[in-house]
Amino acid sequence: MNFKDRSHCVGKKYVVATLCAGALLPCSQVQATEGGGSGYPVGVNTVLSGKMPPPGLTTFLYLSDYTAGETKDSDGHNKSNVHNFDLEVHAMSVRIDYVYSDVSLFGAQIESRFALPVVDGKVSFDVDTPVGRVHKTDRQSGVGDLTLIPVILGWSSPRFHQMVGVDIIAPIGSYDEDRLFNPGRNVWSVGPWYSFTALPFENVEISSKIVYMVNQKNDATKYRSGDEFNADYGIGYNITKEFQVGVNGYIYKQIGDDEQYGQTFGDGNKGQVVAFGPSMKYQTPEWGFVMKWQHESQVENKSKGDRIWLQTVFRF
Repeated sequence: MNFKDRSHCVGKKYVVATLCAGALLPCSQVQATEGGGSGYPVGVNTVLSGKMPPPGLTTFLYLSDYTAGETKDSDGHNKSNVHNFDLEVHAMSVRIDYVYSDVSLFGAQIESRFALPVVDGKVSFDVDTPVGRVHKTDRQSGVGDLTLIPVILGWSSPRFHQMVGVDIIAPIGSYDEDRLFNPGRNVWSVGPWYSFTALPFENVEISSKIVYMVNQKNDATKYRSGDEFNADYGIGYNITKEFQVGVNGYIYKQIGDDEQYGQTFGDGNKGQVVAFGPSMKYQTPEWGFVMKWQHESQVENKSKGDRIWLQTVFRF
């Protein structure tokens, strides 16, 4: 059950939060990447990440809820000039997968997919300025950015499944550089990835998706976010054939420096997060769902919060 959801934060003045294709990543102006977000939905691909759906059409629905009350600096401390920080992002995303039954390449099955979110978000905080402390708040709703994956290759054996592909993030979502919150990022991003699902023992699943995201420049702000590395992970134990419990999360690390007008932004503005929490899955051949919680830790240049997911899949 390979689910996808994403969010992103983009900042011009103080804080901006955006969601791309379903996941939830809060931020403020001096957080990792522009505003602290990512084109990739960190933490979503934690269950059956490397297993391709059966041939034909499969529909995924993702509901996400993210809340954060802290925003961290480059040393992992609360930012001294931001007070009473509060971010809430609610998202619903639909993903459509189609696996071709009559073609193959290099011995692999072939799949195409796309995902599109609808986002509602609110951010508020007090910030210290040269003229005193100022309160800022904003709330926006709208369609986020589109994720396209034209070709995915998948190989399977009884104990090991793997896939490779390239995420293409198209900036079609609602965006205005003067907002504090944006459903879209106004940035093209490309992310090659590899995912796997290993079944080393009976009733045990180990899954991960590893992606390297390359961001283009935001033409509205002349800001280019640095390259990003992310690894989603999940370890589950099947109590019955349908019901699984486990742990899940993600490890995120920004590799490249942020730039604006061709110059390094601040100290590079690199972010990092380690997230973990429990998960539960129930799945039949026709449908299934995953519920999970992810708590963020080891945070730098990002907001620190908690994310709750409900991810469902339907076969037609």
